[in-house]
Parts: sequence; structure tokens; C-alpha cells
Amino acid sequence: MSAEKICTILVHSDKGEPPNMGELKKQLESGTVEEKIEALKSAVLLMLNGEVLPQLLMTIIRFVMPLDDHRLKKILLFYLEIVDKHTADGKPMPEMILVCNALRNDLIHPNEYVRGSTLRFLTKLKEPEI
Repeated sequence: MSAEKICTILVHSDKGEPPNMGELKKQLESGTVEEKIEALKSAVLLMLNGEVLPQLLMTIIRFVMPLDDHRLKKILLFYLEIVDKHTADGKPMPEMILVCNALRNDLIHPNEYVRGSTLRFLTKLKEPEI
């Protein structure tokens, strides 16, 4: 991972002991919306502070993307901005097809907030494949 990764977010986190991967996955899979928001916030803060969490991507795609909560969508877009979208050889990850489909669905969503925030996210992306 390069420290010069393209990202428009800068956050300092000093919350003490970070949660372990099992706790995060459990909250994302079977928690309430509030628990999922907190788990996703923790994942974003961990990733912004240099942790690599590739095993969370599919869990987030399966259990967080389909939900319709606006706060969750906003944090999800932050997560999608900072997550590594390419494999080691430089090709887009296969999971990005699912992400692109979810983004397309959000662009045609009846709520203008969801459409606008998704469009704003897409303007920040620097990967032409996505």
C-alpha cells in the first residue's frame, strides 16, 4: 500500500483499543442499523489510520449495501472511497462489479439525497475502470 493513495478524507482517530475483525464482522452481519453504522465508522477509521482490511469488503457488500439508511449510505461511500479497488497486479477486483451495480441502482434511486451523494462520490473516483 502506498501512503500517496488517492483519498479526499483525512481523519485522526485516537479511540484507544481498536475492535477486532470478528467483532466488526459480527456487527456488520447481524447487528442493528445503529450497530452497523458504528462498525462501519470503526472500519473507516482503522483504514484511514493505515490498517488493511480486505476481508471486510464482501461482508460490507452483502450486509450493508442493500440497506436504505441515509447515514449508513454516507459512511459506506466514505468506505468505498478509501478501500483498495485493485488486486496486486493492478486489475480491478471482481467485487467491484457488485459495487458498480449498487452505485448504478443508487443513481436511479427515487430519493434525491441518495442520487446526489452517489454522484458526488463518483466525481471523486480516479479509477476509469470503475
